[in-house]
Amino acid sequence: MLNKKEGAFELSVGTIVVLVIAMSMLILGLVLVRTIFTGSTESVDALNDKVKNEITSLFAQEDKNVIVMLGSGNTLKIKPGEPIGVGIGARFPDGSEITSRNDLTYSLNKGTGDCADTERFFITEFDKSTSFDEFDQSSLFSIIQVRVPEGTAVCNQKILIDVSSPEKIIGGSFFSIEVGKSGFF
Repeated sequence: MLNKKEGAFELSVGTIVVLVIAMSMLILGLVLVRTIFTGSTESVDALNDKVKNEITSLFAQEDKNVIVMLGSGNTLKIKPGEPIGVGIGARFPDGSEITSRNDLTYSLNKGTGDCADTERFFITEFDKSTSFDEFDQSSLFSIIQVRVPEGTAVCNQKILIDVSSPEKIIGGSFFSIEVGKSGFF
């Protein structure tokens, strides 16, 4: 009788060990999936050389004067409460030299969509002519900072970017914001 109790006890300890290992693997798997999906967005936090080089290479590939550095579809997926940045770049159509970060300015405008109070999503001022953050000889760079307030409903919104010089409009582009549900993942 004693042996059966020891065996039953060992089996339950073994079962507990297996459950602990399984839960650990599950948690590590969820963390890995979260890391993969958060790292897959092409949002930027700082204008470093890598971001500038990527925007410059996009100028060559797409032959445009205004570039938005987001993945395919120009869509920014964001959850309420998390700050995120969108890298943009601009250049003169004729390739003229940039001498100041004020040579060109950009403004953000609301396009089509169903988000209420879109202006409050932006740390970067909305509907106002704004200077770029940095420049080199041929291009200007900036980060549009976005932070959707907590409690914002799930919605989609198109944001228009107009770039102009003091004399004329140089070009424009857009990106879309998809506000998701706030949550752990």
